[in-house]
Amino acid sequence: MHRSLSFVIAALGFATIASAQVTPIATDSFEYPVPGLLYQQAGGTGWSNAWWVSGGANDELVMFDQSVQPPFTGADSLGGYAGQTGVFGTAFRQLDLPAHPELIDPITNRFGADGETIWISFSTVNFQGQPQDHYGGLSLWRAGQNPAESLFLGSPWNSQGWGIDDEGDLGGSAPAVVVPGSNDQVAARIVVRMDYMTGQNRCRLWIDPLADYPTGTADLDEMVNGGDFDEIRLSSGGNNGDLYFWDNIVIAKGTPTGGIGTNYCSANPNSTGATSGISATGSDQVANNSLTLTASDLPVNSFGFFLTSQTQAQVANPGGSAGNLCLGGAIGRYVGPGQVLNSGASGAFSLALDLTNTPQPTGGIAVQAGETWSFTTWHRDAVGGNTTSNFTDGLEITFN
Repeated sequence: MHRSLSFVIAALGFATIASAQVTPIATDSFEYPVPGLLYQQAGGTGWSNAWWVSGGANDELVMFDQSVQPPFTGADSLGGYAGQTGVFGTAFRQLDLPAHPELIDPITNRFGADGETIWISFSTVNFQGQPQDHYGGLSLWRAGQNPAESLFLGSPWNSQGWGIDDEGDLGGSAPAVVVPGSNDQVAARIVVRMDYMTGQNRCRLWIDPLADYPTGTADLDEMVNGGDFDEIRLSSGGNNGDLYFWDNIVIAKGTPTGGIGTNYCSANPNSTGATSGISATGSDQVANNSLTLTASDLPVNSFGFFLTSQTQAQVANPGGSAGNLCLGGAIGRYVGPGQVLNSGASGAFSLALDLTNTPQPTGGIAVQAGETWSFTTWHRDAVGGNTTSNFTDGLEITFN
């Protein structure tokens, strides 16, 4: 492994463009008359049209509030919430794309430009039906395209839990991924972070996170083919009259200020079935010299160490590894005394960096204000009894 990292690795042009904070770009808290139709309602912000609802009477999605049974315990306190009265009904609403040109992919002309991050949050619950043969949630939608469904978020068909389904892009060949132990008959706040990349996109999903835009380990962390969109769709249905509520939709852009740096590149799953990740806490001020890196979702009792470079890349299976190396150019290895770490029973380890002595192939150097450095983690693993290794994703930090 050490020899493989000494090779000159050509950067693949994988760049990130990130906001300093998360900014809502579209919201709807469903403050509409109750009783009443969702059809043609146009509240909230960031949309280019009113709600359109399928069905001849446009009444398949209507407005509820807590005075209507059954109540929605996950609803916000601002007003009503939308719910279905017709099984397999749908409601659509388009985003105001011209207001956010940096999010638009130049090929598709939809949200999903490489290097951007978009958040999709909503509250939902299955309020009527049996625990089988149903689905309900929010779809990222491509208006007028085939397939139109880019990515489904919520309770995939016959799953009875919260997760995602990428089948819109894969012709039904990709199975849905569901958070173990989740229950779609328990009201939940679903928060999804989409990181758009060259090739597949990274989708992370949290159920009822403490923060609006969480930075910790997600309940699901998957690479998906879909994710570009210019419209959203609310829909549910099933063979047992299954119906869902929705409330407090928020679509936002950017990365949280609570975390340091921007994640990029894509990690391959390790032997745990999860993709390991890297994060940073402390300060990005060089003068403070107070920055700690953490690698998480590692195999238990696994040895590993952090790597750093001022060049990014995404190199598949370097030196026979099972992972992707997210660094190129001159790569430094944190392998000094006390820097080769073990993940222990928690499957994680951390290292406080000395910014005055950052490893490089020619020796330690000091980080300077204004420089951008990228980090990743190499760790040992075993698959099917065979020893291998893997990497976390990458983390880019611009120092001040």
